[in-house]
Amino acid sequence: MSFIKIDDIARFAGYSKSTVSKVINNYPGIPEKTREKILKVIKKYEFQPNSQARNLAGKKDKVIGVFVFDKNGLNGPFFQGIISVLTEKAEDKNLKVLLSVAKNKNHKLKIKKLIDNGTIQGAIIIGATLEEPELESLIENEYKLVIFDYKNEHKNKNIFLINSNNYNGGRLAAKTLIDQNLKRLYHLAGDENKLAGLEREEGFLDELDGHGVVYKVLKGEFQLNKAKEILSSELKKGEIPEGIFCANDEMAIGCVEALYENKIDYKGVKIIGFDNTQISTLYRPKITTISYNLEKMAEIAIEKIILLMEEKEIKENIYNGELKLYIRET
Repeated sequence: MSFIKIDDIARFAGYSKSTVSKVINNYPGIPEKTREKILKVIKKYEFQPNSQARNLAGKKDKVIGVFVFDKNGLNGPFFQGIISVLTEKAEDKNLKVLLSVAKNKNHKLKIKKLIDNGTIQGAIIIGATLEEPELESLIENEYKLVIFDYKNEHKNKNIFLINSNNYNGGRLAAKTLIDQNLKRLYHLAGDENKLAGLEREEGFLDELDGHGVVYKVLKGEFQLNKAKEILSSELKKGEIPEGIFCANDEMAIGCVEALYENKIDYKGVKIIGFDNTQISTLYRPKITTISYNLEKMAEIAIEKIILLMEEKEIKENIYNGELKLYIRET
């Protein structure tokens, strides 16, 4: 039945010509039920796609999307740092990168459209909160995704999780301060709607338990100015901690600024940040911080998104960063 065309297959199967084309060319991101239905129609009508067109499709550049879920965009050094490293690792593997900031629901819905129309073949998601219905829909429909700092309980074969070892990082910060015999501690918490903020706080508080430490949790939300404002308010009340663990380096800098503006010597308050961003070494005093080897995490992210796009099996779908404490001037 050589007169059958791709338009006919699309009409018989009940899908668009674009979706049929992607099934023929084995694009990732097509729900399995959709793929099976289209292939069944192709088999029934003995449809033979044009071999030259398929060869041209096979030469299409591999493109991945890198999406930052954050209402504040790319302002912070964490996002800037991770995007820089991811782009470099992608170029090493001859992948092109489409970068986008998803600030709202409509932006997030575009990820599905970009994969469905073949613009990108897979996506890396950074900065997701713990409640992301649009992201959950992509996971359930078997889109190929690598996600940074997201729910650990996901075991779907179409996704790979890369986490910053947040809980153990929080414990490491607490142990470091406890080992210096400090008894009055603050935690400048990150966004508790994000896994990184929640688990860093949980790890810190769990490690403090039973050590006779008096502590206070302040909601810094990963923001330098917010941390500075909140700590400054505490200092004005005469509340001066012996040590502070901040859920990121920006808040650690905010705390140093608050101490300086309130004429308190930073050397009398031990401060630990998290992420080991470039700003932690450029700022003076240099920030003591916890690192999870971002270079390796980015390398693994690119490696796994390629495997997912090629439909290859991944035995374990989660990687936790390797922690290291950098003791500097705070």
